[in-house]
Amino acid sequence: MNKVVTFGEIMLRLATPGFLRFSQATELEATFGGGEANVAVSLANFGMDARFVSSLPKNDIGDAAIAALRARNVDTSFIHRGGERIGIYFLETGAVSRGSKVIYDRAHSSFANLKKGMIDWDKALDGATWFHWTGITPAVSEGAAEVCLEACEAAAAKGITISTDLNYRNKLWKWGKTAGEVMKELVKHCDIILGNEEDAEAIYNILENEVIPLYYKLNKDGVPVEWVKIMKEAIKSTAAKFSARRMAKEYALKFYQYALRTG
Repeated sequence: MNKVVTFGEIMLRLATPGFLRFSQATELEATFGGGEANVAVSLANFGMDARFVSSLPKNDIGDAAIAALRARNVDTSFIHRGGERIGIYFLETGAVSRGSKVIYDRAHSSFANLKKGMIDWDKALDGATWFHWTGITPAVSEGAAEVCLEACEAAAAKGITISTDLNYRNKLWKWGKTAGEVMKELVKHCDIILGNEEDAEAIYNILENEVIPLYYKLNKDGVPVEWVKIMKEAIKSTAAKFSARRMAKEYALKFYQYALRTG
C-alpha cells in the first residue's frame, strides 16, 4: 500500500458554539486541526497509510492532539515532543453576509521552535511514496522553514513524489525572509504544486522579479552565471525523479504488477 507522509503544525482550535460571536460566547469548543494534519486524516479515512510529522509539547494537550490523530488511524510515530506550548487559533464562524473570523496565537509554539536535525527524515520517510507540505509551514518560523527544506531534500533523494499547497498567508511571513526568498528553494523539489489565484500571483511575481531577470544578467562573456547556477541546482535536485530508471520502475510497480494481480 502507498504511504503518504505529511508535515506541518497541528493546532488547538477553540471555536464559538454555533454562529456566536466572540463577544457573545461564554464557552469555546476545543478540537485539533491543521492543513497537513487534515490531509493525513482524510487519506486515512480513505484507507490509505498516512503518517503525520510535526512537533508537540510533552504535556496533556500534546497527548490529546496525538490521540485525536491516532483515533483516525494516522501514524504519529514521528511527531517530535518538546517545546512549551501548542499553537492555538480562535474561530468565530460567519453567518449570512458576516464572514468568519480567525485569531492566531501560535508564536513560540513547539512547532515554531523546530530546528534541523530534530526529526530523522530518513526514518520518517521510510517506505513513503508521497510527501506533502503546505506554504503555511515555512511561514511559521525560520526553523520550520529549514526543517521543511531538510524534509524536501530527503524526500527528493529517495525519489519520493513531493506535493505542496502554496497556501500563501501574507500575515504569517513575519520572521525575516519573504515568501519569495524561501519558497523558491522549496518548490524546486516539488512534482505537484497546488494553489489559487493569489498563490499563483505570488509565484509569478517571484518568477518575474527574481528568477527571469537573472537570465538577462550577463557577465563579460555573455553568460548568465547566476541563472546557470540555479539551473544546475534544479537539475541536481530533480534529475533523479525523471530518469528512465525511475519511469520503468513506476510502470512495473504501479501498472504491470497491478495488471498481473488483477488479471
